[in-house]
Amino acid sequence: MIQAVAVSLLAVAGFILALWWTNIAGIARGIVGASMAGVAALFDNQLSDDAKEVAARRAGGQLILGGLNLAGRIVAALAAAGLPILLADLVGLVPGSAVLDVMLRLDYIVIVSILAFATVKIVNRLRRTDAAAESSGPQYSPVDQFVHNLAFSGPGVQKMAARAEARLIPRPPMPDVSQPIFVTSLARGGTTAVLNALHDAPEVATHTYRDMPFVTAPALWDKLAGGQRRGVRRRQRAHGDGMKIDLESAEAFEEVIWKMFWPERYKEASIPLWQARDTNEKADRFLRNHMSSIIRARNLQAGPQSVEKTRYCSKNNANIARIPYLLKSYPDCRIVVPVRRPESHAESLLRQHNNFSKLQTQDSFVSRYMADIGHFEFGNLHKPFRFSGFEPTQMDTHTSDYWLQYWTCAFRDLLEYKDRCIFLLQDDLRASPQVTMNRLCDDLSLLSSGQSFEQYFHSKPDRAVSENFTTAHLRDALAIYRELEECAH
Repeated sequence: MIQAVAVSLLAVAGFILALWWTNIAGIARGIVGASMAGVAALFDNQLSDDAKEVAARRAGGQLILGGLNLAGRIVAALAAAGLPILLADLVGLVPGSAVLDVMLRLDYIVIVSILAFATVKIVNRLRRTDAAAESSGPQYSPVDQFVHNLAFSGPGVQKMAARAEARLIPRPPMPDVSQPIFVTSLARGGTTAVLNALHDAPEVATHTYRDMPFVTAPALWDKLAGGQRRGVRRRQRAHGDGMKIDLESAEAFEEVIWKMFWPERYKEASIPLWQARDTNEKADRFLRNHMSSIIRARNLQAGPQSVEKTRYCSKNNANIARIPYLLKSYPDCRIVVPVRRPESHAESLLRQHNNFSKLQTQDSFVSRYMADIGHFEFGNLHKPFRFSGFEPTQMDTHTSDYWLQYWTCAFRDLLEYKDRCIFLLQDDLRASPQVTMNRLCDDLSLLSSGQSFEQYFHSKPDRAVSENFTTAHLRDALAIYRELEECAH
């Protein structure tokens, strides 16, 4: 009996080692990835019909080869398991039939399965390093990519998701929306830090990564995706700026709705500004309902014991191009504009432009993801807004002067609405975050509830090398900045 058990354990060990040595898990993941890639291509609205056909054929070929590869490795693993049994039988140690009888016993199967599972868990935990747990940038599995491509296969999908949520989750009823908060500026201006600080105010509701990819149906999607059981390890975001994110982190997904109702504005190399006369009542109604949906979803997730969330807050850098529209369509809104020193802001934009140009070249899904959520701030997808006096074709986007000119034209236009916007200087947020944010919360009628705001903002002075810019361009930018300083919060 003891010899039969020993030989059976050798057979199990041989089977497991053969599976590990032949990397059968990697082959299986490759097969799943190939199938998902083929199906996802059919829902990719950025591919032509010919490109979809090519992708489907390629995926089919990979599935056939992967299946044959997988079958061969399973045969090899079975051979490795049978070898100890055969040798023990040949040398007369124990009959092969006796070993098989032991291995087919229910108690044996249960005990060995538990031990094997525990061993795998322990080995994986020992192999997991802190670096792997906090790896930078998002990592999208084939399944993630498939679901994303399905959600963004056309604007009708997101609209249908919103209608489905309204019908399937009727309670609690949609809350009223008053005084929505729009945080906006050029990218890299400090909007994410301000959003994170406001996100933690007890009555504020924002988008979070948990809402992706069905951003128009946050409550319904959260239930379908597993609710609080769904999670990801906290990791550094793709910007490489040290900011860590997880599913509960606030993020900017509101632009998806603007793209749904104004798709023609995103088809050219640059994007025209929204004026008050461009009002679209259907879009306004959809966005206001969406604000209610976000508030309701965050209250459902927080639970009945939490402070009720009543104020919608978004970070959308693209809103800098539609200030007059927002003021007309949502007259009770509050617009918060973080302002960074022009030379530092331009240098940061250039670094991220180069960073995302590289990322989008290396990974096509990064491009697809950014395009779908309307992030055209930098990288290969960069589509500048047509601010007054800005001529994007006259300068190279990989130069500091391009981004400095962009900054100058953007904030020159914004000064026209200085009486309707709340300007926050990045220098003040770094030097005295508590005083600056407490004052902002008062202006927004928010309860700061004793929050400590130092954690959200860098404390080092924000400076860049001025020699990287043309003197005349920098002089114009600094003149605009001084005007902003005078009306800043």
